[in-house]
Amino acid sequence: MIRIFQQDETSVRKIKDLDSFSDTEHTLWVDLQNPSGQEIKSVEEKFDVDFLTQQEQAEIESSSRYIEEDEYLIANSNFLIPDKEQRYLNVPVSFMLKDDVLFTYRNNADLKSFADTVKKIKSKRAVFRDGAQILINIFESRIDYDADLVEMVAQEVKAINKQLDLDAQLDREMLLKINDYQELTMSIRENIVDKQRVISSMIRSDGWFNDAEQARLRTLIKDINSLIDHTNFIFERLEFLQDTFLGLVNLEQNRIIKIFTVVSIVFLPPTLIASIYGMNFDIMPELHMTFGYALALGLMFLSSLVTLYIFRKKKWL
Repeated sequence: MIRIFQQDETSVRKIKDLDSFSDTEHTLWVDLQNPSGQEIKSVEEKFDVDFLTQQEQAEIESSSRYIEEDEYLIANSNFLIPDKEQRYLNVPVSFMLKDDVLFTYRNNADLKSFADTVKKIKSKRAVFRDGAQILINIFESRIDYDADLVEMVAQEVKAINKQLDLDAQLDREMLLKINDYQELTMSIRENIVDKQRVISSMIRSDGWFNDAEQARLRTLIKDINSLIDHTNFIFERLEFLQDTFLGLVNLEQNRIIKIFTVVSIVFLPPTLIASIYGMNFDIMPELHMTFGYALALGLMFLSSLVTLYIFRKKKWL
């Protein structure tokens, strides 16, 4: 799918039919979403551009994430999207600035930051005069969305912390939930750091952004740095919760083992007495005593009480 946004004196038009499109002069933004090979070729021929391949977009080297030449600027960045299993995936998005026109190339579902930018273009036409401003707005919208994700994770971690006490049900699901949020936090941080690298390169660019746009980019860097600090804090808190969970599991296991140990020791003296009187010797005076049976039972009961008394006095119970 191709969407072309053009600005005239009164409005911003969205064009989807590339075959009938001929006026490239007033173009602000060309957005390619899941484009076919023919669509990519048509845009490249009409606007005299060359898009990177999907493999080149996904490269992590700094030289591949940001390319600046005299005629064009290319920035590749990853965007988080939720999948069907309520997890988040990093998908590559390629940006190109050439002749004040922004070209975006993405093979994925709709991105919220792109949809928000389209709404802003339609409602605030005068604000967007070239592709550079649209590019910055997409990153601003994306950072806002990442901030919402960080806040959501922080709230979920806070809820887990409230559930995690001595009376909590320490099951496998809770540990898996903590692990899932660790993975999500790492994905968010990786995504934000990727934006930091790209925007830092944009700030150092030569002549592609004016002073007002440079100020917006520096503000973005400050927001990104604060988000990185926040994700670091969340990850440390998740590690603390994981350690707390494992510690509570150990305490619960020790409590159960302690109970079994006490029960075993309490019944040890009666077992000894019963073993003695279970011997098959011919001469055992107690065998012929009238109250021998009651005496044996009394000794066993008394030995258990003495053992419990010692445990209580030592504060082992």
